[in-house]
Amino acid sequence: MLILIIAHLWSFCIVLTTSIVGQQSLHSQAFDVTIGGVFTDRDEGTDRQSMESIFKYAIFHYNRLAKDAHNLLFKIRIQEETLSLIAADSAIQTVQDVCSLVHQRHVQGIFGPPYSEIATLVHSICHHVNIPYINVCSSCYDVENTDDDIDNETEHILKSDRMSINLYPSNEDLNIAFHNLTHKLGWQKFLIIYDVESGLTRLQKLLNDPGIDQTDILVRQFTHYKDRSVLIDAIGRDIFNIILDLNDINTRTILKMALQMGMINSNYHFILTTLNIETYDLEDLKYNYVNLTAFRLFDRRHARVQMAMDSFFAFKTLSNNEINRRLFTTSVALWTDALLAFAYAYDKLIASRSILGKEIIRPNVSCSDEHSWPLGFDLHSKFQQISFDGITGKVQFTASGERTGFDLDIVHLSEIGLAKIGVWSREYGANYTLTSMSRSGLFNSTLIVTTIVEPPYLMFKNNESLSEALNRNFTNNDFEGFCVDLLDELSRTLKFRYKIKPIITERYDDMVDEIRNKVADIAVAPLTINYAREKQIDFTKPYLSLGIAILFKLPKPEKPGLFSFLNPLSLEIWIYTFAAVFTVSFILLLIARCSPDEWRNPYPCDTEYDYLENRFTVSNTLWFSIGTLMQQGSDVSPSAISTRLVSGIWWFFTLILISSYTANLAAFLTVEKLVNPIESADDLAKQTKIKYGVVRGGSTEQFFRESSIPTYQTMWKYMNSNPDVFVKNNKEGIARVQAESYAFLMESTTIEYTVQRECNLTQIGGLLDNKGYGIGLPEGSPYRERFSEIILDLQEKGIIQKSVNKWWKSKGSCSSEKKDSRANPLGVTNVGGIFVVLLGGVILSLFVAILEFLWHARKNHANRRHSIWWELIKELRFSIQCGASNRKALVTRRCSQCVHDHEELEPVTTIQSHHLHPPNSRLSTTSNSFLTTLQPLRHRGTSERTSDLDKFDTLLMLAAERTSRHDTHNKQQQQSRCSSTSLQRRPVPLLIIEQQSSNHKSDDHSQHVQFKKKGGLSISSSLQIPHNEDNNVSRNSTDTSSGSVSLTNPRLPLRVSRL
Repeated sequence: MLILIIAHLWSFCIVLTTSIVGQQSLHSQAFDVTIGGVFTDRDEGTDRQSMESIFKYAIFHYNRLAKDAHNLLFKIRIQEETLSLIAADSAIQTVQDVCSLVHQRHVQGIFGPPYSEIATLVHSICHHVNIPYINVCSSCYDVENTDDDIDNETEHILKSDRMSINLYPSNEDLNIAFHNLTHKLGWQKFLIIYDVESGLTRLQKLLNDPGIDQTDILVRQFTHYKDRSVLIDAIGRDIFNIILDLNDINTRTILKMALQMGMINSNYHFILTTLNIETYDLEDLKYNYVNLTAFRLFDRRHARVQMAMDSFFAFKTLSNNEINRRLFTTSVALWTDALLAFAYAYDKLIASRSILGKEIIRPNVSCSDEHSWPLGFDLHSKFQQISFDGITGKVQFTASGERTGFDLDIVHLSEIGLAKIGVWSREYGANYTLTSMSRSGLFNSTLIVTTIVEPPYLMFKNNESLSEALNRNFTNNDFEGFCVDLLDELSRTLKFRYKIKPIITERYDDMVDEIRNKVADIAVAPLTINYAREKQIDFTKPYLSLGIAILFKLPKPEKPGLFSFLNPLSLEIWIYTFAAVFTVSFILLLIARCSPDEWRNPYPCDTEYDYLENRFTVSNTLWFSIGTLMQQGSDVSPSAISTRLVSGIWWFFTLILISSYTANLAAFLTVEKLVNPIESADDLAKQTKIKYGVVRGGSTEQFFRESSIPTYQTMWKYMNSNPDVFVKNNKEGIARVQAESYAFLMESTTIEYTVQRECNLTQIGGLLDNKGYGIGLPEGSPYRERFSEIILDLQEKGIIQKSVNKWWKSKGSCSSEKKDSRANPLGVTNVGGIFVVLLGGVILSLFVAILEFLWHARKNHANRRHSIWWELIKELRFSIQCGASNRKALVTRRCSQCVHDHEELEPVTTIQSHHLHPPNSRLSTTSNSFLTTLQPLRHRGTSERTSDLDKFDTLLMLAAERTSRHDTHNKQQQQSRCSSTSLQRRPVPLLIIEQQSSNHKSDDHSQHVQFKKKGGLSISSSLQIPHNEDNNVSRNSTDTSSGSVSLTNPRLPLRVSRL
């Protein structure tokens, strides 16, 4: 058993080794393949060179390159055997010649001919002997093959037996390609011109399945090279889209006729079904503004194509120049790919046979025998398995031998030649974009420009009218204006010439009709873009934006009023200002009376004067605020930080307010206030006194007629019911505005131009709508986007705005300052900030005043009896008290802070010497201390003396303070004694303060102040002031025995007695 296994393994190794050696020998072996070429004198694409020559070049190019360049597994050398036939010969002779080629030359494949009638015979012979038939023929496809109703399975069976391979793109794919292209271009009406009876095979889908919008398709046959009837028919039917399904010779003939008949311009668009568009001489067409679109299979700039062209020039022994490059047609490229496809299929056949260990059997067949080449069907099936990138793009075949899976470049003619604008594929359809390079075909062409004579868009330089200019021949140099400048910029960029032809009727709709009827090529005028016009012609992007506005006479100036000086500020600002005056005055008064630094000695030289004075009274504070507001100042000046802060903020407030008032007052004095009877379209619609209208038949009339806004509907009803309000043109409308009470509704740009030259006219209100002026082009024009791009570029560079300033503003005679209707009073939005600053300053000053008061209280009265906040509230009450004096006694302020009984009050120097009690007596001590406090003040003038009422109040306060201290002292002594010891309360002495008259009459009253200590009674409740007569008291005397003290006063002498 083991021996058998070893024997089998040994055999397998021998077979494997033999196979490997055989494969290596096959790869190194060169296979010679003979193919036949059958051609006629009527083959396609033989107008410049024979198809036999092209076939031999394809074999030369293939053999010239190594097998590695083609990515083949085996080295295959191709040899050709050609057969030239006469198409006029009989079919029997043709069959005999072809059968002789098959039987005698043992060809393994037959190429050609690209002539449908002979190709059918050759195809039948190849099918009989089972030899692959390869061809490059556009007319060899059956028309019925494009029918979608054929059963797919039956079709596959029938076509797989035909042994046919066609490198030319299938009619089915070309039908879809042209169908997609016309739909993409949006063609609705077009003409198809064909030449041969069997034509239109590439356009069957377009004819059988037109689009919804393609309602008018005309088909005409071109029968003679001098027959111009097909083009004349297109002109008579206003057909501007034409498909040329012709051979190369007839295509060139039709294009030459179209050039002679003036059809090579922007109005016409041609689609060529030929794939040889790059071999045409288009020099006479590309500079004449023509729309020419076609498909191509390959790009001549590709490296693979350049290599094939080098082989072509080497085979032809020609130089590489522009003329000779046109000989490298699509047929040459397709035949080259056909040879390469055969090589790939044969390479796969060799590989499959080598695996089976079988040899390639050369065909040895005859048309008279029933036997066929046994490898023919296998070789034909290999074509379905190959897929490679050839010169003409991707090469692959269906089961029926038709080429599929390729892409077509969409090319368009421009002034620099053919340019690729898109790609078509079976999967994605036609996708293209007309770039600026492919669309700018205006070079060296002359365009007819329709426009309208209307300043400042188009005017005659000598200011003559249109009727006068029609009597003579005018040129472009006779015109000037904004549209002329725009045309110069467009023609300079696109390199075209133009001829201006103003519309005679001066109606805008007539310009639209000229563009629609192809009378003019372009409309450059103040042509408004709207829906109705967009349905008839195409518009570029707007070069000017505008809207409808109201033109009216400038209103008469209003006479200034008696109180016009109040106008610079609004009413609310005046109210806020007066409120600020009183508010700041009150705050300043409150802070000044609370601030210690504002209470000053009115006599700085007299340091012993005991009264402080505050100059910020109600009247002084108001005077200070008003004087500052009037920029005049005041004799009252603040001293404290808080009051200075309030004053500074108030000064800043008045500075800004007065400056703003002065500046705006100048505007009110120099600008006249105008009274407009109407301010907007709403005011115009609500009245009937002022007439208003529009230009009849213009876009403004259409706007009001179709508007759904109630205000504009009301205005349209008025205008429609009063036909006399309509005018023929803008000039007539402007004249009516100047002559009568009439408001004219027109474009804002024209109004702006008018008011710059008619100083008594103005624009009322804003714009009623938004729209723009555009350049009109024929419908479907491919140059619309190009013009739009240039307009956007001119706008971004500021060229259009510069032209607007030139024609609208620079040449105007009216100053825009006179058109100002009025100056606006300053409101809260203008000067409201200074009120905020003032409020912030006032709040800050209140905070500083509180800090200032606290700091002074802590610094000057460290041993205070009451809290700081109690003192602050006391001062606030004193400040806001109605009728409060602006003076304070210094002793009052000091005694309110006393704590201990033994503290001595600051003595006041006396004028006269007084006898005091000896210090050994307690009563004497008390009286002595009290008398020292009650020393008389210095004598001053009548106007400088302190009022008696103030002095008397001071004495009352001192007496109450002393009594309170005695009570406190007695309570402390009672608590220190023993509880068992009874304490005999010492009676509280009574002080009698007498007020004496200067003449010592008996009717003088003495005021007695009696302090009685009773439990539960306050000082105020124990204070009794009886009125007793004391006529024996001597003036300026002191009764020490009775404990009474007499005070000396020049006006009202006071006597204080102790009881």
